[in-house]
Amino acid sequence: MAVSAPLRSLEEEVTCSICLDYLRDPVTIDCGHVFCRSCTSDIRPISGNRPVCPLCKKPFKKENIRPVWQLASLVENIERLKVDNGRQPGELAREPQDMKLCERHQEKLHYYCEDDGKLLCVMCRESREHRPHTAVLVEKAALPHREKILNHLNTLRRDRDKIQGFQAKGEADILAALTKLQEQRQYIVAEFKQGHQFLKKREQHLLDQLATLEQLLTEGREKFKTRGVSELDRLTLVISELEGKARQPAAEL
Repeated sequence: MAVSAPLRSLEEEVTCSICLDYLRDPVTIDCGHVFCRSCTSDIRPISGNRPVCPLCKKPFKKENIRPVWQLASLVENIERLKVDNGRQPGELAREPQDMKLCERHQEKLHYYCEDDGKLLCVMCRESREHRPHTAVLVEKAALPHREKILNHLNTLRRDRDKIQGFQAKGEADILAALTKLQEQRQYIVAEFKQGHQFLKKREQHLLDQLATLEQLLTEGREKFKTRGVSELDRLTLVISELEGKARQPAAEL
C-alpha cells in the first residue's frame, strides 16, 4: 500500500541525515539538528578541533549532546502506523510476539542499563532513577554476546567441516584400498588361471611324450622278442645238427 503524503512528511522529519534511516536513540547537538546517537559517535573532529554538524558545519561539543525522547516515541508511532495501514480491514493491530514492552510506560524496550542490568524504554532512560546511569542500545549491548556466539559458532562450524573432511578423506582412502584389493584379487585369479592353463598344457605335453616313449618301448620289445625267438630257433637247429654229427662214427666225420 502506498504511503500517504502526511505520513511521508512525518517520515522525513524523523529521518537521520547521516544514515538516512529512522532516528534511533535521537539526540540533538548544539546547533539544534537531530541525529541518531550512534551516528554522532561516528563524527570525527576536523584537524584536531571540535566535530562539526554535517548539515550546517557548526562545531559542537559531544558533552552537550542531549536525547530527544519525544522523537523516539514519534518514530515508534510512525512505524506502528505504517504497520496498521498495511493490514487488511478488520485485522487487529498486534505487536510482534517477541517484542517486549515496558510494564510501566508500555513503550518498546530499546535500551539496556549497564548499572542495573535492566531493559529500559525511552521514558525510563530519561527518568531520575536511570538518568545518571550508563544506558546503551539493546543492539549495542547485545553485540559482544552476539560476537561471542558467532565466534563460537564459527569455531564449531570449522570443527564440523574438519570432521566432515576427515570423514570424507577416510572414506575415500578406504574405498581406494578396497579398490586396490579388488584389483589385486583379480590379478591373482588371472595369474593363477594363466598358470593353471600353462601347467595343464605342460602336463599334457609330458604325458604325450611318455605315451610316445611307451609306444616305442613296446614296439622295440616286440621286435626284440621276435628277433630273439628267431635266433633261438636257428641256434637250436644248428645245435641239433652238430649234436647229430657228433654222434656219428669217426669214419663218417
